[in-house]
Amino acid sequence: MNDLASDIVRSRLKLWFGPILDEPGWRSNLVDAQAEQLLQWGMAQVEATAVRTQHLPDDDADPLLEKDGTAVRLIMAGINDLMGTIGKQPEFDLVDDTMTRVLKNLRWLTNQPLRPDNLRHVNHFNQARSAEEREAAFHHLLALIQTDAS
Repeated sequence: MNDLASDIVRSRLKLWFGPILDEPGWRSNLVDAQAEQLLQWGMAQVEATAVRTQHLPDDDADPLLEKDGTAVRLIMAGINDLMGTIGKQPEFDLVDDTMTRVLKNLRWLTNQPLRPDNLRHVNHFNQARSAEEREAAFHHLLALIQTDAS
């Protein structure tokens, strides 16, 4: 990557990932180490889009970066919300609704069908959630959202 392309990627990453950092809803139920891992995941996703679009003019790249940045923000918030359900009895099947939103946003981000092992990660998360094993639950959520950019 030449210097101009690097500058474009850095600029686009700052523009489209920076606002995610300013939102409090992505980390309130996470310990610092978990927040750092989720942050690294999110940054890798937006950076991958910035790299893929580095040769496009802003008018063409911005819609792609907006889509992926929005999907990343929603996935990160969903992971945080799911972690907030551990040790609580949610009303209206909040866990299933939130998990469904995370999976839909993951499909939107990747433009791919969900991986076959995603159901296994969902089941393992639910087991860890029931046992109130926060670290194991987070580990399964993080495994659930892994993409080629992660």
